[in-house]
Amino acid sequence: MSKANFNWDKYFASAKWNEIREKSPFFDGQKLPSIVHQEADLVYLSSLDLDFSLSDVEGLKSIIGDIKSTLQRSLESNNYYKAAVASTDLEIISNLLAEQGDESIDFI
Repeated sequence: MSKANFNWDKYFASAKWNEIREKSPFFDGQKLPSIVHQEADLVYLSSLDLDFSLSDVEGLKSIIGDIKSTLQRSLESNNYYKAAVASTDLEIISNLLAEQGDESIDFI
């Protein structure tokens, strides 16, 4: 039974990323997650270990094929974690391009 009154939300709000990563069986040994960092005007895409400016429409479009290939290879090898990361990266790119007014890309 769980320990009564432990505030997990408070713990996660103040815990350092490395602490969570080390204690979590899910994250231990995994690559860093993809992240959109608005203040730095950057997006880090974990599936390819690359970053781009949030407004780099052409750069983001240019890597869609690479991410789709990563997704396909991951599914074929039953690496569903890596497939989920690639799928999430496609969704991130889709949202970023939509924010730039470019909704013409068929992602999946």
